[in-house]
Amino acid sequence: MQVQGKTFSVIGLGRSGIAVANFLAKKGAKVMAFEQRSQEEMQSSLNALQPEVSIQFGTCTPDENSDCIVLSPGVDINSEFLNPAKQRGIEIVSELELAYRFSSSPIIAVTGTNGKSTCTTLISKIFEDAKKNILVGGNIGTPFISLIEKQPADQIILEVSSFQLEAIDRFHPQVAIVLNITPDHLDRHGDLALYTQLKENITLNQTSEDVLILNQDDPATRDLAKDKPARRIFFSTTREVEEGAFILNNKIVTRLGNKEQVICEVGDLQKNMAWQLETVLAATIVATLMGIDAKSIASSIKSFGGLEHRMEWVRNFRGIDFINDSKGTNVGAVQRSLENFTRPVILIAGGRDKNSDFSGLKIIMKEKVKHLVLIGEARSKFKSVLNGSFKYEEADSLNDAVQRACANATSGDVVLLSPACSSFDMFRNYEDRGDQFKKIVRDL
Repeated sequence: MQVQGKTFSVIGLGRSGIAVANFLAKKGAKVMAFEQRSQEEMQSSLNALQPEVSIQFGTCTPDENSDCIVLSPGVDINSEFLNPAKQRGIEIVSELELAYRFSSSPIIAVTGTNGKSTCTTLISKIFEDAKKNILVGGNIGTPFISLIEKQPADQIILEVSSFQLEAIDRFHPQVAIVLNITPDHLDRHGDLALYTQLKENITLNQTSEDVLILNQDDPATRDLAKDKPARRIFFSTTREVEEGAFILNNKIVTRLGNKEQVICEVGDLQKNMAWQLETVLAATIVATLMGIDAKSIASSIKSFGGLEHRMEWVRNFRGIDFINDSKGTNVGAVQRSLENFTRPVILIAGGRDKNSDFSGLKIIMKEKVKHLVLIGEARSKFKSVLNGSFKYEEADSLNDAVQRACANATSGDVVLLSPACSSFDMFRNYEDRGDQFKKIVRDL
């Protein structure tokens, strides 16, 4: 991609926007950055920018003479301010696409509604334990563009979101993983069909030489296999698969090519990961395909304790297990979390709605949830969907919610924070929500 002497407009100065602007400036491009926030709001971040990058605050409208526009993940490609650029034929790409054009290493890309970060981290751990030379980034941690100058690598392992997949053209992972697809970010994408299409973009440039790993148990994900040229490999927590990974007699088993092998017992996993078997199976397939032996894979996955705020066991208090699933910000995440339990669950849910359809929770809540405690802005929407069909109460704060959950729990029950909503009505982010929950629980 020709950069030197070209004019680039970078929209959004979050972490990836700053990384893009600096990368392009170092390559000799004329870089103009546009940020909706004020200079005062951005002041602490500006020191990280190359001095030759020019900035316009209070606007996202790109320069009309741009040769290329690069969008940060938080910027919707369908925004009206981009229409004039589209009419002039200016290329618009995501940071993911731009970075790919400078990448020279094989890519393993992980997407899906839920479990992306955990799966990406687990794959990375297995590879690092096996002494592979890898780079890790994308939607988790380091922007892809910041990895370019650290190459070469055996593999680049990326977490990829629907936002990043909006503006790709050539992005081509040799191994693509789609963990699951359930409604999320509909406040931005509008409907499930478009959201699914964006996830499917991860396969856009795959060929018969590539691998596509899919969730056999999730119909929307499984259907992505249709008419795709890549080698399709499946994982399932409920049945054997012809080729892939599955659970058999409480053991993790891989069946790839003509070889079947037992990796380890499910009971050998740490508690948090026994509740996230989809991610373990997907990571196991990738590692096996890359030639890592079963003993090494088993050692890595047995020692992996998962990530904070994702089905994170916090404490047992008076026989009650408290679990922090603050990252459960959509309906599908809560459904998957609830499916793990055969014990009664007291569920704490609510927050800022993302245009979600909560009706999908009614059946599993009747089956799994002993009592529901609602918090945040979405309480009224939850109540209208439940329509008196389920016992619930409201809490004015997270501390109040935990106290109410405790009052309704008995020994052997589970208190689960899995909100099905974003956190921004009451907290800085989902980490803040999860951290506050853990402190409240530990102080009981």
